[in-house]
Amino acid sequence: MDCSNKGAIKKRRVREFQASWLDDSSFKGWLAPHLSENRALCMICNKSINCRKSDLINHSHTVKHIENSGKCKAISNDNTLSHRDKVKRAEIKLAAFFADHNIAFSIVDHLVPLLKDISIDSKIVQDLSLSRKKCSKIVKNIIAKRETEKLILNLKTRKFSVLIDESTDISETKIMCVLVRYLSPINKKISTQLLDLISLDAKDCSSSKIFEAFKNLFQTKQIPLTNIIGLACDNASVMIGCNNSFMTHLKSEIPELITLNCICHSSALVASRACEKLPDICENLIKGVASYISGSAKRCAILAEFQNFFHVDRHKVLKLANTRWLSFQKCVCRLLENWDVLKSYFLLAVVEDKLKSAETILHYFQDNLIKAYLLFLKYSLNFFNTFNALFQFRNILIHLLYKNSRQLILQFGQNFVKLNVLNDIFNLNLKDKNNIQPVNEIYVGPECESFLENFTVECVHEIKLKCLDFYVTAVQKMLNRLPCKDPFFEQLSFLDPKIALFNDGRIKIKDLTLIAKRLNYNNITRLAYEWRILPTIFDDEKKVELASLEIDEMWKNVLESKHFDNSKIFPNLENLIEIVFSLPHSNAEAERIFSIVTDVKCKKRNRLTNNTLSAICIVRSSFQDQNINCYNFEVDDKHLELHNTASLYLDQTSSDED
Repeated sequence: MDCSNKGAIKKRRVREFQASWLDDSSFKGWLAPHLSENRALCMICNKSINCRKSDLINHSHTVKHIENSGKCKAISNDNTLSHRDKVKRAEIKLAAFFADHNIAFSIVDHLVPLLKDISIDSKIVQDLSLSRKKCSKIVKNIIAKRETEKLILNLKTRKFSVLIDESTDISETKIMCVLVRYLSPINKKISTQLLDLISLDAKDCSSSKIFEAFKNLFQTKQIPLTNIIGLACDNASVMIGCNNSFMTHLKSEIPELITLNCICHSSALVASRACEKLPDICENLIKGVASYISGSAKRCAILAEFQNFFHVDRHKVLKLANTRWLSFQKCVCRLLENWDVLKSYFLLAVVEDKLKSAETILHYFQDNLIKAYLLFLKYSLNFFNTFNALFQFRNILIHLLYKNSRQLILQFGQNFVKLNVLNDIFNLNLKDKNNIQPVNEIYVGPECESFLENFTVECVHEIKLKCLDFYVTAVQKMLNRLPCKDPFFEQLSFLDPKIALFNDGRIKIKDLTLIAKRLNYNNITRLAYEWRILPTIFDDEKKVELASLEIDEMWKNVLESKHFDNSKIFPNLENLIEIVFSLPHSNAEAERIFSIVTDVKCKKRNRLTNNTLSAICIVRSSFQDQNINCYNFEVDDKHLELHNTASLYLDQTSSDED
């Protein structure tokens, strides 16, 4: 052994990147030489690797690499596209990213150079030329246009409902959103998508002007008005009034139109009218406390110290929202949770701040009558909130409108109406005092009942009379506003698996003639036959299995049943189901569109034109309905076809921003 080499540093062999690796099928699509080091680079994991083939193979078998490869698989499938089309596809995908995430178009001026800088080897990224103007044009004239085209194609051949709502913004131009609800022919799922945002002149928003704008929209898009079978809107008189309203104008074109006042808005109006029967001090106290504390960081900090001292959760004082009757109960509950905390807080505030407003609020907290009414509201408003929460869901709930409306009336009625009278809602006479329980037996909720034990008999009598007025007003308004007496909505319960599949539930629904006539469906004899044979087609085990599915999945399985000659068993029932599923149970989807509008049209983007705003909302509404986003959004041949100068800059006369 040569001792002279003992302790010397052994030189490691420096391996170089082999260009032949790029042709290896195991490394194609993700391997590239590192730009600054003599190493290999995994482009999909953004990780540098030693220039050894064994190390490359080991990396390709890691969990992270396999997951990233799966995500990029959709991109690798585009090898059949030309380079020009690949560039177009990349620009469209980026524009979709901007629309999906509500990013200002001006950011693209920095994004594209950045992509070119970090992806030097990508020829596609090198050829991108996406500016702010081009990005907005792609959203408007390619993505939104393509989504609208697909929607219109369905609406031309299918029955659908429209959901309409107007913005409440104080500006020269009002916005009316028009959504459509229909059964998708592809997946047999209900789709609710934005068709367009219509600009209205705030100086003249009469029913005739609104209907004229609505009709022009459908004529422009060549969608037959006669395909509309349902209308959902709020309770404004200009929309649903008996004389000269949007509804009457639409019914003159479509006599068989099914109209539904937004069930959530209706229940909110009922709650509002009922609360007017209670002293205004309750609402004034909530507003006073919120405005006194929330406007000052110092006061919020002092309140937090009081909450810590009383071992109460550190929650902010809630403000009444614009749709206040949906938030009123939460405000009441939060106030009652912090009652002793706030009482002590304002004792200190009166001494230190020496403000008249603090003295007034403290006086309210020292009045036990106010607390009694708030405890009553905590109990009673819970019925409305539970009812509202149900119909905010996007599931098919049209068949539950009648049942749950009656349940809400019964739930309220049991607190003050004699039970033997309550059984007959249709003939419920609340003006007859013989139908009302004695005042001392009126139930106002467990906490309120317990709190009233410390009051005098006269005071309890006075409070319960006010609560009785609340109950009576609420039930009377429910009977007028909720679909609890309409036999059409009662018959829609046939959608329920317990009624459709089992003989015990079909006693009240012998056939579907009433629904068919209301919807102007002619073949009632064949329809009645199919309805009558439905329970006999499946055995008990299959019925239980079907009943456990979601209602749309259940009916999809039922309607796919076929005879031995491969013909459908229930063709007429299928047509009716498609129409009924399209009926909306509330107008909540329209409210969600205005949430998107508010999200998009923030202070930094207040120069967006209505056309651009509408395009962004159409894209986001369509993405939400399909449960996709900018990443898994598929660019089809039609997108690429639209990506040309003539289509992109079709509206050169109009500016993207004012």
